[in-house]
Amino acid sequence: MGYNIDQHDYSVRLKSARKFLEDGDKVKVIVNLKGRENEFRNMAIELIRRFQSDIGELAAEESKNLSDRNMFIILVPSKAVLQKARDPPKKREKSSANEVSAGI
Repeated sequence: MGYNIDQHDYSVRLKSARKFLEDGDKVKVIVNLKGRENEFRNMAIELIRRFQSDIGELAAEESKNLSDRNMFIILVPSKAVLQKARDPPKKREKSSANEVSAGI
């Protein structure tokens, strides 16, 4: 991401990050700063903090680096999310009233 990302692009990345975390995967959020963008380092840090707060209780911070040109934070799913991902989905019972048979 760039530090001046548009709201729609931000929401798309947030939605996909939530999906990955719910599946039990890690998410690495990177904000790239090029050239004179280094002057806006505070805005980039604020963007990473906002992303982390928008994810909320879904993930915990594993590691971060906010000092280089490529700032990043690695988010890991919380224990509750991991437990939910490991549980097999409950199967629905099919009722015979909803079944359609094809006679040949």
